[in-house]
This record gives sequence, C-alpha cells and structure tokens, in this order.
Amino acid sequence: MRRILFLSFTFIIIFVSYNSSRADELNIDGLTLEECITLALNNHPSLRSAKSSTRDLKAQLESVRAANRLNVDLSGSLTHSGTYEHIDDRNNSSTLRLEATKTLYDTGRNRLKAEIAEENIKGSLESERQTQIKVAANAKRAYYDLVLRFLNRDVEREKLRNSEEQLKNAQGMYEVGTSPFIDVTKAQADVSSAKVSLIKAENDILVSQEALRVAMGTDINGPFNIALSTELLLPEPADDVNVLIARAFQDRPDYIKLLHDRRSAELAITDAARTNSPTIKGSAGTSLSNSEKGNASESYTFSVNMTIPLEDGGVMKASIESKRAALEKTEASIETLRQSLTYDIRKAVLELTNAIDLVKSSETSVKYAEESLELERGRYEVGIGNSLSVSDAVSKLATARYTYYQALHDAQKARADLDEALGHFPPEVNQ
Repeated sequence: MRRILFLSFTFIIIFVSYNSSRADELNIDGLTLEECITLALNNHPSLRSAKSSTRDLKAQLESVRAANRLNVDLSGSLTHSGTYEHIDDRNNSSTLRLEATKTLYDTGRNRLKAEIAEENIKGSLESERQTQIKVAANAKRAYYDLVLRFLNRDVEREKLRNSEEQLKNAQGMYEVGTSPFIDVTKAQADVSSAKVSLIKAENDILVSQEALRVAMGTDINGPFNIALSTELLLPEPADDVNVLIARAFQDRPDYIKLLHDRRSAELAITDAARTNSPTIKGSAGTSLSNSEKGNASESYTFSVNMTIPLEDGGVMKASIESKRAALEKTEASIETLRQSLTYDIRKAVLELTNAIDLVKSSETSVKYAEESLELERGRYEVGIGNSLSVSDAVSKLATARYTYYQALHDAQKARADLDEALGHFPPEVNQ
C-alpha cells in the first residue's frame, strides 16, 4: 500500500512539474511577440512544404550520383524444354548469372548533372529561408494588428467613460436648471454611439485574433490575449537607404536563389551540348549452368561498350535552345527582382520615417486633446461652456489617440516590411 501511495505521489509531482514547464514555455493567456513568432516558425504548414521540396531535390541528387556507380545484378532462370515428336525427350536446366556494370566515361555529364542538382538544392535552401522570413514577418504584422485592435478598444472604452461622465453632468445640471434638456439628449446619443463603437472594437479583436492564429499556423482554441496589449514600442529609424539596398543584394534569400538558378541554367546548357558525346560502359559477369542430363558449365564475360550518337534528328539543338531560353528567363527574373527589391526597401524606409514623424506629432496632439477636454468639461460645469463643445472634445481626444496608435502600428509594420525586404528575420527571432 505504501508503495502504491509513493508511486502515485511521484506521478502527481512529475505531472505538475511537466505542465508548469509547459506553462513557462508558452503562456497562452498572454503571448509575447517572441512566442508568436516562435509558434509560427515551428508550426506553419508552408515551412513543411518548403522543407519537403529540399528533401526531394536531395533525393534527386543522390539518384544522379548513383547513375555512375557500380551496379551488380544477380539473375537466375529455370528452363523446361522438349519436343512433340519424342515426348520423353525433355530436359530441365537452370542458369545463375552474376553481372557487374559501370559507366567508365560519359564526357563528365553525370558530374554536370550533379552540379546542377547541387545548385538547385542551394536555391531550395534559400527558398526555405525566405519562407521562414516571410512567416516570421507575417506573424509580427498580425501580432501588431491585434495590439492595435486592443488599443482601439481601450480608446472606445475611454470614449464611453467620457460620454457617460458628460451624461451624468448634463443630467445633474438639467436637474438644477442650469442646462437645457437638449444637452441630456445629446449626451445620451453620444453614449449610445460609443457603445456601438465599443462593440465593433470588440469584434475587431476577435477577427485579428483569428488572423494571428492563422499567421502562427497553430490551434489555440477560443480567444487569447497577448502580453503587450496596452502599448506599442517605437522602432529605431532606418539606416541609409542605399546601404540597405546593397545589403539586401547580399542577404535576400530569393535573390540568392535566382543566382543559383542562373548558375544551374548555365550548367544545363553545357550538359545539353554534350548530349551526343560518346559513352563508354564496362561490364563483367560469371554464370553457372546445369541440366538434368548432366551437362554443367561455368563461364565468364568481360566487355567494354562504346556508344557514339551520330544523328538525333535535332534533339540536341532543340535542347540547347530550350536551356538558353531558361537562362534568359532567369536573368530577366534577377533584374525584375532587383528593381522590386529596391522599390520595397525605399518604400519601407519612407513609410517607417513618416510613421516615426507622425508618432511624434500625434503624441503632442493627444496631450493637447486631453487638455482641451479638461478645459471644455470645466467650462461646462461652471456654466460658460456647452455640451456640444464637450462632445467635440471627447471625439477629438479619441481621434488623436487613434492617430497616435495607428502611427505606432504603421511604424512597426514598416519595420517588419523593411526587415523582410532586406532578407532579415525580425530582431525578436533568436537565430
């Protein structure tokens, strides 16, 4: 009995410790940005697809290398023969043969095919890294979209509180006869409008949660919170745009992939030009034959075969033309990406700079809007202001906060866009 109690107690301790460690690894009640990106990099299905493509190309490379390796075949046969005229004149015989073959010379075509496959693998690895960067950037953007929705909800809550406070003041002043009933009606309408806006803000949070869930590629049942739900951090300004563009040409995975594709296309042209080159193969074998009539024999063979294609009906010429067209297409893609890359970086830098400037100016606007609301509310309470001015001040404060939070959001989005355009992971990723 004591042993059973001891084992049960040990199991409980292990179970609680395991779940506690899991809670430390992933706080579902308040996901940080780093956790969201980590979840995306570990779970998003597009990453599995990219890894599978690389595995397929590695298998193709191994198949190419195996083509010129030594092949050994073991074959056997059992034969029954006879004649219709002499039914008893029949014979059973068996043969066992072992043969080895190997390509001795192929003008380096197998080596070229292996080099092409290696370039394709390098390109696929770059595509895999590009997919990881895109997944991480999408998770970061979705995270900050959700942050913005939480902040907008806070603005709507504040707007509702201000409207309810104004309604309370208007009712009190109406009761003492210092304010007309129209002020009460106006305040009631503002409260109703604020409640509707708050409901929409709550729904926007649910939509953004779904978007973040999809960006992470995981199943988190029901609504969930994020750790940074009340503030946005302003990112650092960008470096010189020309320096960033030069850096992108060195780091951007899809650009590097196209360089590998170009090298692969160049090798493919050389390979196509050797289509009609001679091939030499060697083979050696031994066989053992036996029959029921007592005839047994052992034999061996050794041969070297050379094949020289003389006429292919234009197959080689067409193949070379096709490979050249593929090379030209790749070179065009490289130039197109260079232009697109330059545009993406310049656009992201401009948007980041503008957003940072807007954050600074809108922060001042929030401060003035807060002071204006306090002033209008005080003027109304002493009877020298009006309800419309207070309502207008409440709306202006909400608009100022919206603008401020949107600018912070846009700055973070521009930073994520810039990192992706540079071919870099977000700085929150531990690489």
